[in-house]
Amino acid sequence: MLSGRSGGSTRISEPTKERVLQAAKDLGYVPNRAAQGMRRGRTDTVAVVIESMESPWDRALVETANQILPAHGLRVVILLGQDAWRNFMLSGGADGVILGFSTETEEEIRTIEDLARRGVAQVVVSQFLEPKGFDVLSIDAEGGVAEAAKYLSERHQRIGVIHRGLSGNGPRGTRLELFRNAMEKLGVELDERLIRASGGNWRSAVSDALELLSLPDPPTAFWTTADMEALCVFGAATWKGLSIPEDLEIIGVENSELGRESNPPLSTVGPDPSEHLAVDLLLQRLQGKAPQEGRRVPVPWKLHLRGTTAHAASEPNDNGTPIVGAGTGS
Repeated sequence: MLSGRSGGSTRISEPTKERVLQAAKDLGYVPNRAAQGMRRGRTDTVAVVIESMESPWDRALVETANQILPAHGLRVVILLGQDAWRNFMLSGGADGVILGFSTETEEEIRTIEDLARRGVAQVVVSQFLEPKGFDVLSIDAEGGVAEAAKYLSERHQRIGVIHRGLSGNGPRGTRLELFRNAMEKLGVELDERLIRASGGNWRSAVSDALELLSLPDPPTAFWTTADMEALCVFGAATWKGLSIPEDLEIIGVENSELGRESNPPLSTVGPDPSEHLAVDLLLQRLQGKAPQEGRRVPVPWKLHLRGTTAHAASEPNDNGTPIVGAGTGS
């Protein structure tokens, strides 16, 4: 009876049934979904793997999954880091997974391919992976990063850079390389003394920005490999009494909601919001509506000039209000 199944050979009177259910409720009984999943061959659970809850993209992905998936009878489990998601998924913890970041190590690729052979629905956010029984939300950051490099190189000689300092060949791991390569193509060599690795920690990012802004000849612009670091630079600059964008221009990466809603809105490199796309792709795979061989769905990135650069585009906030604090620059 507590399993929720009706029928069977034993007849139970309604009063007895009500007493049992009330007793179970008083005792805090909840159905064992793992056991139910083993019987039915599915868990009705989806894992969302993220790098850090401090990342605006990661938070947006989790929020979108929590908004959409429960309406389809699916629970959402949030997993942080590489080991956690591999162990959880290989032990049959979920029917599907959205891998919100990819280091593309040999071990990770083996795990993804193993899960695909088992029929686990997967959507992987990656710059380089090719679909093999799973879908790839393909990040094409190079063009947008090149646009940012061109914009900054034409206006500044001292450009501060704050990056996450991550290892591997994942999308975030290559952003600094993309920026450096784009600058080299423009004939500009970055000043290594103006580059800092925050490790994805906002306190470190603020400290790094304050240190660089306190130099005798400080940067007149910053480029960061994530919006969070860019907003940390903004906070540090404000604390130093600098005016944005008149005294300092800032460009981040991600086009996160947090950056779009800041005041002034953050200039950034990134795609149009794509969190819903990742969730929709996974739902299609879970519902058997996706091609078995997998799909590669490109997500091109571009430069969004807003209020933290002097040449701000006429992009309003998401709520439709005009940009506040955008300079006019020459």
